[in-house]
Order: sequence, then structure tokens, then C-alpha cells
Amino acid sequence: MPEELNQVVAILKEGKTVPPVTIRSFLSWFGVQRRTRLNVEYIDGLLATARVRTIPAYLDTWVDNPITFELVKEGEVSSVEQGPEAGPIPGHHEEALEHSTAEDPSFKIGKIITPESAPVSVKPNSTLQEATTIMLARNFSQVPVMTSERDVKGVISWTSIGSRAAANITGPDVQSFMDEHREISASSTLFDAIRVIRESDYVLVRGSDRRIIGIVTATDIAEQFEAISTPFLLLAEIENHLRSLIAKKLKKADVLRACSPEHLPDRFSAISELTFGNLVEVLKHPDNWLKLGLSLDRQTFCIELAAINTIRNDVMHFDPDPLTDQNIATLRNVSRLFDTLRSMGAF
Repeated sequence: MPEELNQVVAILKEGKTVPPVTIRSFLSWFGVQRRTRLNVEYIDGLLATARVRTIPAYLDTWVDNPITFELVKEGEVSSVEQGPEAGPIPGHHEEALEHSTAEDPSFKIGKIITPESAPVSVKPNSTLQEATTIMLARNFSQVPVMTSERDVKGVISWTSIGSRAAANITGPDVQSFMDEHREISASSTLFDAIRVIRESDYVLVRGSDRRIIGIVTATDIAEQFEAISTPFLLLAEIENHLRSLIAKKLKKADVLRACSPEHLPDRFSAISELTFGNLVEVLKHPDNWLKLGLSLDRQTFCIELAAINTIRNDVMHFDPDPLTDQNIATLRNVSRLFDTLRSMGAF
């Protein structure tokens, strides 16, 4: 049990409130950096043992957002207790499978709200020049009009300014040029946000404490989809290159020589049936490597592919945290290596 978690339990049992910590700091208590499936199972097990849960759930928000803690009351089932400790399911006699993940697997918009997402705002009595200066200086298309971090009066945008100018409507301050604002809760899904942004080009995000914690624009959505899709596309390129290399250079007998029958599909007959792990095993075999005709070190090459397979497992398990810059660099570098080999006629 991490000492930090023991301290949390002690503070809560004294009836005091635990100071908020970021999810990133919370993960460091357990010696991990990302919320991968195995890391989550490990952390959830310790939280269940300590009878503690995070508020909000540490899987449901951005890794640099703050969380706090509360005790799980006696007789109450913790959200992280999924194993036998939670007791049998009424009407069922089979042992339940353990499963550690967010209670709702939907991709919440709160997961992409970072501390830097807090919106810059203007007051209703701010001048139009102040609002337009902010928008030009920071390349904003809109700015919320707010009296406090919870009270939104509207939004001023280039569209709202232009439409009033076309109608010869003027005023002494920002509130004369603002439109009604659009907002969603941080627990809304990414697709909920997209529907609003498609109509308004932005949406304000309100947190569980009623504060406006961020603004999400069409640019943010495009960047998020790029971040989500890039690992999949790079992995697809690498895997397709690898299959093409093996298909052109090796035969079925070569695959059977490298892979144990229990690790191959029944009645294996096509390269498309092999897993990524199978492909790596095929290249590990010294005789197969010689047939490829590559002047590269087999062991080093296979170590790189093993690293790709580890990253692939993280991506395909849909872990909530983005890959590290180093992970993305590894994918790009190996993909570039295969591109170079193909362009040189190696396969």
C-alpha cells in the first residue's frame, strides 16, 4: 500500500478533507504513468483494500485534472470492487469475471479538458475593443462573456459582431454584441460535443462543481481525432509492411517452422490470419531472417518490433491516456524504416 494512500485513509478517518491532487500525481503513488488495463487493475485493487474511491473517478477525466477522495461506507460496494469481494450476484451462481475500467466506457468530453483549457473571458461591461483585441491576439473566434467562473451571460464572436454591424446595431459594451452561449457538462460524450460544435463552432464545458472548466472548438476536435487516429494509422502501416515483407519472401513452411501450432489459427493458410506476435516470431527464426535478404541485425530489428507489439496492445485495449511522445516517435521511426526498405526494393 503506497504511503500516500495510507495518509489519505488516515485523513479521511479523522473526518477531514484530503487536499486535491492531480491524477498524474495520484498515478505516481503507484509507480505508474499511464492508466493502462494492468495499471488500473493494480490501482483498483489497492483502492478496494483501502476502502477508498476517487472523486471524480480517476479514469473519467484528463490526467492533469485534480481529484479528491472519500471513504467507501460500511456495507457499500466500491465502484472498483468487481471480484469475489463484492459478493455474489443475486440469481447467479457462477463466479463473476474481474473487470477494472470506467463504469461508463463512453469517451467523455472532460477527458480532453486540460488545465490550459480554462476559457479566457470578458465582462459584460467590457469594451468591444477589449474583446476584439483578445480575439485577434490569441487567434480566438469567440470569447465567453462571464461575471464569474460559474455565471455565463453569453458569447461574443466574429459572427455576432459582424451580424450586428450588418444590421447597424451598436452599443457601448460587449453585452450589446453577444449571443446566447452553448454549453454541455464535462460528463457529456465527445459525440455530444461534436453535435453542438457543428452548429456553433464551439461549446463551453461545465464541471461537476458548476464551474466553466473549458471551451472546446472545432480545432480542438480535429486535434483530438488526429491524436486518436495517428497510432492506429501508424500501426496499420507497420503491420501491412510486415505482412507484405513476409508474404513476398517466405513460404507457409517457414511460418510453421517458426511458430508453434498452438499459437497459429486452425488450418492456417494465409498471412492475413497471423497475429502481430506471430509475425514477430516468424522473423526471429534465423533461417527465415536469412531468406529476407536484409543487411540488418535480426535481434535489434525484432526488439524494435517487440516494442511495437507492446504499444499495439496498449492502443487496442483503448487505454484512456494518449500514447507518450516516445511511443509515437517509435511508431513513426519503424514505419519510416519499412517505407525506406520498400522504396529501395527490399520487398
